[in-house]
Formats: sequence, C-alpha cells, structure tokens
Amino acid sequence: MMKKTISFLIGIVCVTAVTAQDTEAMKKHYLKMYDNALVYNDARAAINALHGYVAIDSGAAYKDTLSMLYFSTKAYVSALILAEEVYKKVPANTEAMARAAECYDELGDPKTAVGLYEQVVPKTKNPYHIYKLGVGQYQLKRTLECEVSARAVLADTTSKRIGVNFTSIDGSQQAVPVNAAAANLLGVLKMDAKNYAGAKTDFQEALKMYPDFAGAKQNLEACEKALKGGTKAPAKTPTKPKG
Repeated sequence: MMKKTISFLIGIVCVTAVTAQDTEAMKKHYLKMYDNALVYNDARAAINALHGYVAIDSGAAYKDTLSMLYFSTKAYVSALILAEEVYKKVPANTEAMARAAECYDELGDPKTAVGLYEQVVPKTKNPYHIYKLGVGQYQLKRTLECEVSARAVLADTTSKRIGVNFTSIDGSQQAVPVNAAAANLLGVLKMDAKNYAGAKTDFQEALKMYPDFAGAKQNLEACEKALKGGTKAPAKTPTKPKG
C-alpha cells in the first residue's frame, strides 16, 4: 500500500513538472510571436500574441502593454478596460490612469477624464497631462481652471519638447508642441470672450513656437476678420482644442 502511495505521489509531481514546463514554453511562444509582430509592424498580431500570454499569466505589466497597443490602434474601449484594471491593481502606475483619462476623452466623457487627470497631474507634473486637463476643463466650461492649466504648460520649459495631436475644426489632426497648443488654448478662451485683440496675440505666440501650426493660423485669420468687422463674430468658426 505504501509503495502504491509513493508511486501515486511521484506521478503527481511528474505531471506538475511537465505542466509547468509546458506553461513556460507557451509563454515563450507568445512572447516570440509578439516580438515578431513588432518587427513586422503588425499591431493586430501583437495584440493577439499578448492575449495568448495574458491567458496564461494575467500580470499587470503585460495587460498594460496590451492596453497601449489597443490605444495605438484607436480601440479606446478595449484600451480603457485594461488601463483601469492595471491602475486599480497598481495605483502607482499613473501612466495607465492617464491613458484611461485620455480614453474617456476620446469616448466623449470629458467629466470622467478631468477627474482622472486631476489625480494624475499632481503626481506626474507632465505638461502633456496638464494640457489634456486644460482641454477637458475647456469642454466642461471651467474657464478659469482651463486658463490656469494652459499657463502652467507655458511656464514649464520642457513643454516645447513634448508633442500633442491637435484636432482642427474640420477633423484633421496635426502633431504640434504642447506649449504651442497651450498658447492656442489661451487664444480660444479670449476669442470666446470676444477679446479678439488679446486672442490674436496668443495665436501669434503659438505660431512663433510652431510656424506650421494650422489650427493657430485658422484662428488668427478668424481674429483678424473679426477685428476688421468691429464687434461682429468671426467669419470662420475658431479651431477648438481637442486632443
């Protein structure tokens, strides 16, 4: 009887060892697939490979990478679900929280986005995050707070080295330095208040920072038309900040 028990236990140990080996082999397989997908610039294959990996190992690190991949392909719902899982499990991961905030913004929920950015900004002090907070505040008509955020971006000397995707009123996107985007945001605030002279100065400042800034050029043209026409509204709708 004792011999049978020992044999049975040895059998369990052997099966467990083989299973562990198989698991590690599968993890290596999926990581190899992921690496190959990156080499061939295939985001969808990379996403599928990571799904295979997290089905075996649900650690936060790989879920975070999967969230980034979804975000890069504009699959914002999937990116958001994973980002929230990550930062709730690892509260120190402020980048995951910031990504969740950006997803909420892209999905048309600036209120939730602002709430998250308000938690992120004190920790990262990143001009990009501050600018995105300002954009959300603008959308919520929190004008004074928006101005404070925009000025904080301009006060940060690193902001000229950080890019942001700016969406013009026609839906076109352009990568611009975040300091130029912040100057444009100040101009939009003044334009909304019909302070076209002050807005013109801000748009000119934005163009000094980045001469190819199409949105600021459009806004400057609208200001100049408004100034020529006295107190009439600008002929062209001002380019609103989005992203």
